[in-house]
Amino acid sequence: MDIIIRPLSPFGAEVIGLDLDDPNALDAEARNALLAAWVEHGILLFRNALRSEAAHLRLSRVFGDPQPSAVSRINDAANPYLMTLNQRPGDASKETFTLFEIDGQRRTGWLGWHWDQSFTAEIVRGALLRMITPAKVDGRTGFIDAAAAYDRLAPAMQRRIEGLEVVYHFTAAQERNRFGFPRGLRVAQRNPKAEAALAQYRRDFPAVVHPLVITQHETGRKVLKLSPMHAQAVLGMDETESDALLHELADHLVDARFAYFHTWQADDGIVWDNWRTIHSATGVPFDVERLAQRTTLVGDYKLGRYLDPADGREGPRRRFDD
Repeated sequence: MDIIIRPLSPFGAEVIGLDLDDPNALDAEARNALLAAWVEHGILLFRNALRSEAAHLRLSRVFGDPQPSAVSRINDAANPYLMTLNQRPGDASKETFTLFEIDGQRRTGWLGWHWDQSFTAEIVRGALLRMITPAKVDGRTGFIDAAAAYDRLAPAMQRRIEGLEVVYHFTAAQERNRFGFPRGLRVAQRNPKAEAALAQYRRDFPAVVHPLVITQHETGRKVLKLSPMHAQAVLGMDETESDALLHELADHLVDARFAYFHTWQADDGIVWDNWRTIHSATGVPFDVERLAQRTTLVGDYKLGRYLDPADGREGPRRRFDD
């Protein structure tokens, strides 16, 4: 079977020529080709190719072993290795339901730019999202290459941020994220139970620290390893200087001119490198249906740690803002 790798713009690639319904399609040669393309491009698109959970899981295992999400409430009850993302028209019953207003448009399922599980000490390797029922309006997913973003930094800035670390703490109320988020983001509606739920999630995940720059071990490329979502401060830096630096870096990183926004069709799948890319979701209007499933892929780049070392052991855990 011939596999064609077709570049996307401004980055990423589409994989053509694989019959993922065939359990034998992902032989050693195909796996090696896909892994090489993943390293080169950061995200891979499989158009109209994932038609079952079985195919989804088979393809996931090419890139890493699936693991349950750290936020257990979004794992599928029948299979914890699958995360079900379901927006039912007009349904505000989810515990953390929020309807955001951005630039005059109301959206549910909206997510700001982030890399997955930056609020944990171990950073997952990647994820594979499969679209089952695409939204009839919007519902796009955006991706940005953080290695290319590092390359676009001025040499003086590259030198300045080398060796710096960022403190992250779970910030599920997205309007409270300060860096790289829309200035006009506001909450139009929220489930009354949400505040207590979001506060509990913050307690469940104590503050962690990650480097601001990492090196892609396969290629030696530097990556601007900043997650605008959940970022709190540059470790050890004066608050005013820290805020100014994170605003500058986040605005540089989330520049939409360099983003690939995917308009989903049924049975599309995209796998992304979580150590190299950030992603976002544009959400959908409240009366629009959308159903997707996702696998999260095991990995730890072994550079993260708890802000308080005691949080890595059994016993009391201290929050960043205590």
